[in-house]
Amino acid sequence: MAVKNFLGAFGHVVLDYIVTVPRLPDPNTSIQILDRRRYFGGTAGNLARAAARLGVRTSLASFVGPDFPEDYRDAFREDGVDLRDLRVVRGRSTPTAWVFSDRRGNQMAIVDQGPMKDTARRPVLRHSVRDVELVHLGTGRPEYYVRVADLAEDLGRSIAFDPSQEIHYVYRRSLFLSLLRRSTYFFGNEAEIARAKRFAGTTSTAGLLRHAEVVVATLGSRGSVIFTREGKVRVPRVRPGRVVDVTGAGDAYRAGFYAGLARGLDLRRCGILGSAVASFVVETKGTQTNLPTWDRVVARARRHATF
Repeated sequence: MAVKNFLGAFGHVVLDYIVTVPRLPDPNTSIQILDRRRYFGGTAGNLARAAARLGVRTSLASFVGPDFPEDYRDAFREDGVDLRDLRVVRGRSTPTAWVFSDRRGNQMAIVDQGPMKDTARRPVLRHSVRDVELVHLGTGRPEYYVRVADLAEDLGRSIAFDPSQEIHYVYRRSLFLSLLRRSTYFFGNEAEIARAKRFAGTTSTAGLLRHAEVVVATLGSRGSVIFTREGKVRVPRVRPGRVVDVTGAGDAYRAGFYAGLARGLDLRRCGILGSAVASFVVETKGTQTNLPTWDRVVARARRHATF
């Protein structure tokens, strides 16, 4: 079968419940809720919707429970996400996160991984490898992603490796390096890059290029830096109208970056597009509540480059 999609997005699809309380309760006590809201989330869910809205042909690969809500499925469909590899696992609940926040900014979270907890024993979702150009390996079990990477390598597909916060507590050195060595792109924030350098035994971010071809380091309000074997590309921050919640900014950056890659743009402009998409997402609470269209992103990105 000919390649149909540009991107195969592997990772979590999550329901986020954000609960506001006057203060975080002490053990064995109760407290009233001031506000609670449900949001669509998950690293792969965020990436797939944002990328598809930007015109990137995207296949989503993830596992959910029979309780997966129809309105979330409809949101994917409306944005044009290919859902062939969004698999329902009987007897398991859809991955869910409950985030409790007080008025002083303190937080605690409780997460149910659902069927994503034991993906190591699940079959590889082949459509999102076989029928795409670029396979994005996000959050999830590294043992599963080694098998996904095996298939991607056999088929000659490019791999982007983005373990996100799970690099700190899910990965061992051997599994991390096994995936990094197969990757064209590696993404991470400052803390994640620091962990990757320890795994790789290098003191410089450029040292990761012994394994991956391109390393993208996001730096929050300081923009991002893209490292290649030909040199370093500095990418400016694209300023948002306001900052309400930075959760999901990293997934949004990847979506914008891939929107540039899919259109054959150079790495600097890919990074600027990533920053522009992130600038929209941080303006509201919820990782998918302010996803921009391609035209809106380009209008904001034009402050820094021509498109």
